[in-house]
Amino acid sequence: MNDLASHTIQLAKKFENGVYFTCEMCGSCCQGFKEGEVYLYQDDIKKLAKHLNVKGNSELREFAKKYLKVVSDSFFWKEPGATRAKTYRYKTLGFKFIGDDEHCQFLKDNECTVHEARPFQCRAFPIGWNMLINSVKNFIDYSKKCPALHNSLENKGKYYSKEEILKWASEEYEIEKTFFFTMKKNDFNIFKVYSFLPKDMVS
Repeated sequence: MNDLASHTIQLAKKFENGVYFTCEMCGSCCQGFKEGEVYLYQDDIKKLAKHLNVKGNSELREFAKKYLKVVSDSFFWKEPGATRAKTYRYKTLGFKFIGDDEHCQFLKDNECTVHEARPFQCRAFPIGWNMLINSVKNFIDYSKKCPALHNSLENKGKYYSKEEILKWASEEYEIEKTFFFTMKKNDFNIFKVYSFLPKDMVS
């Protein structure tokens, strides 16, 4: 989907001519360090479940207990006919990171063991992350632990055009919007959206 009628992707001036990025396989972006979440949406769950041969609600429930957590999210939206937009807050799913370094459980020896089925947010890093491409400050902050982003600031790596960046960033927004509408339709009850989730995953 490319319906951006209600949302325009903003690029920092530095990235108007594109972004250079080649992953250095350091594993830093797969380690949380309390800096954020890796969000997973419905298609992400389906791809991972198929890749790992997880079937049925009982197996999905065990998968959720081991690998997932319920996290807070928000979406800024203006209802048709409303005078102003507002921020909606709700629950979604993210990876459960473990260890002192908060690493993804699918990270082994700095390699992703589910690379073919990794979530969109992982695939889209960094050019599909709106919070990076619209803020040089955020980009620089993340580059302090990611050598590939540091190289990017020096125009080193594979080149991505402005059009490619906008395509990835637009897809990220549309995925978030679709999930927001799904949650809204289900009274923001995550158990109605993911029937396999154990009730005790939400406090």
